[in-house]
Amino acid sequence: MTADSVDIRSFLKQTPPFDGLADAELQLAVDKLQAVYVCHDNRKEIMQPDVHQLYLVRSGAYDLVDKDGQHLDRLEPGDLFGFPSLLTGRKITNQLQVIADGIIWQWPEPVFEQLRRKNQDFERYFVNAHGQRLLTEQGQKRGADWSEMRIAEVIQRTPIQIHSQASIREAAQLMSAERVSCLLVVDEQQLRGIVTDRDLRNRVVAAGLNVDIAVAAVMTPAPQVVYGEQSLFDALTTMSQTNIHHLPVLDRNDVPLGVITNTDLMQQQRSEPVLLISALFKAPDRAALVAEATKIPDYLRSFAGRVKDISMIGRLLNSLTDGMTRKLIRLYEQEHGSAPATYVWLAFGSQARGDQTLGSDQDNALLFADEISDGQRAWFAGMAKYVNEGLADCGIRLCPGDIMAMNPTWQKNQIEWREQFMKWIRSPTPKAIMHSMIFFDSRPVAGNNALYRRHRDDIAKLAQKDMFLGNIARHIGELTVPLGLFNRFRTKSEGDFDYIDIKKQAIAILNDIVRLYALAAGLVEPSTPGRLEQLKGSRSLSSKDNQNLLEAWQFLTQLRMNAQMYRQEGSKIPSNSVDPEALSTLQRRQLKAAFKVIKDCQQGVAFKFGRNM
Repeated sequence: MTADSVDIRSFLKQTPPFDGLADAELQLAVDKLQAVYVCHDNRKEIMQPDVHQLYLVRSGAYDLVDKDGQHLDRLEPGDLFGFPSLLTGRKITNQLQVIADGIIWQWPEPVFEQLRRKNQDFERYFVNAHGQRLLTEQGQKRGADWSEMRIAEVIQRTPIQIHSQASIREAAQLMSAERVSCLLVVDEQQLRGIVTDRDLRNRVVAAGLNVDIAVAAVMTPAPQVVYGEQSLFDALTTMSQTNIHHLPVLDRNDVPLGVITNTDLMQQQRSEPVLLISALFKAPDRAALVAEATKIPDYLRSFAGRVKDISMIGRLLNSLTDGMTRKLIRLYEQEHGSAPATYVWLAFGSQARGDQTLGSDQDNALLFADEISDGQRAWFAGMAKYVNEGLADCGIRLCPGDIMAMNPTWQKNQIEWREQFMKWIRSPTPKAIMHSMIFFDSRPVAGNNALYRRHRDDIAKLAQKDMFLGNIARHIGELTVPLGLFNRFRTKSEGDFDYIDIKKQAIAILNDIVRLYALAAGLVEPSTPGRLEQLKGSRSLSSKDNQNLLEAWQFLTQLRMNAQMYRQEGSKIPSNSVDPEALSTLQRRQLKAAFKVIKDCQQGVAFKFGRNM
């Protein structure tokens, strides 16, 4: 054996998946290897469209770019590339950009196929690696729809602002001079409030108020805000949920950037969600609301065909459900008077997380101030029944597990909810763990936000107990991801077809994993992507696992939504399920890659939190 052969064997034995090859297989790889010196002048000769080869970087540094020049990957010693075309047979369109000259080893397709047949671990490595690449490319290729634009991109002008001690007269004069319908009230570059032309009409003129008093007296303090880096869809969601028409926009340091209005959204292409939400809000009675709601499924299917990121449908459906909930509460108050005590209507589960689908059922509850009386509870019991049944008439079906506000079990004041949590923590039965995790995915839809924040912060502290986190980790570890030996799907059979419930067997487990990390960190954000964003830099969850979980969640929710939106009439496959054989080869590989991410993170959860048991 030559010195060069010894060096090659030594390098390969330290490089997955060559490190798992038997001696004879490794020798085959050594014998068939071809080494090529790569520099800027010959870089285009390395990857030919119809020549499929496996490449391994021995030295140097390179960027892999697509045909449009978009960066795909940085390649350094030990990195492999070229295997996607070997697995799929597609023409090679990617190219190399040379950062530092060096040596690249390559093996022709017949050698790669021979090694795949001889060694299952070698085969599995490249299938998994390709799946991860596809998940990454899925995120990179997601196009920009109008609603995915950054809010900062559509702000027309710098904010017109006034300090809080300026007079109402000065505010009116400034609005007239600048021809704007609102002013931001700003002291020392920090937003204190907002005042609109409607405020001047209703709170000043109609009330006969002295126009020389400070604008602070009539402004809306601590208004809802969005940030310039957020999307237009985030602005639309916030405005529809709170029924406001002027939304302050801040930068990362909470300094005002400007204001976005309903008019701004209407001027953007495909702004029909505004019209639909407006129609629901303006419904004069319950019958009219139900009639408008019957249009939602067809509208969502139409809208889904025009957006590149179909997971937006879940966020839009959340906004619609929130709006219908608030409308039903208002209709009840018109008949029975205003709410007699401080309360919060809570959304749980998918509505709280922002990943609702047309098949989602209701999960909600009521939180009361501690001093609520029995008579006041009776008023809320009637309201809860009216709203839950109204939502069911609008197409948001009743919860089979009865986790709804009209169930007295899910109507408690702050002290009672705290006591309930302590019972779940002290006696962590499977049912107790399930109920507690449902409650951790919560969000206020109507009522007093300050009451909710106090309650949620209190519960977040309770959830950080080591024993409780350990019990959740054990529960997660007992859940089965439908991926068996040799990377094969584990399907359920029903009649003449097989299927996988991707909600229960994948998305729910992924949500559980991310929720556990969020609980350990004391976070109160309910959405899975939001939690992952806030967990960036966490010591407990690596940046790689964080990114893998996000990409897996995006793919799975997209696949689930597609399956529901385009479900054929009379299909026997259960809701939230897919038949793997009906998927494309590409989708099957992506699905396996997503399942592998979840299984790997399950093991990580067991290691990190199992010690708390």
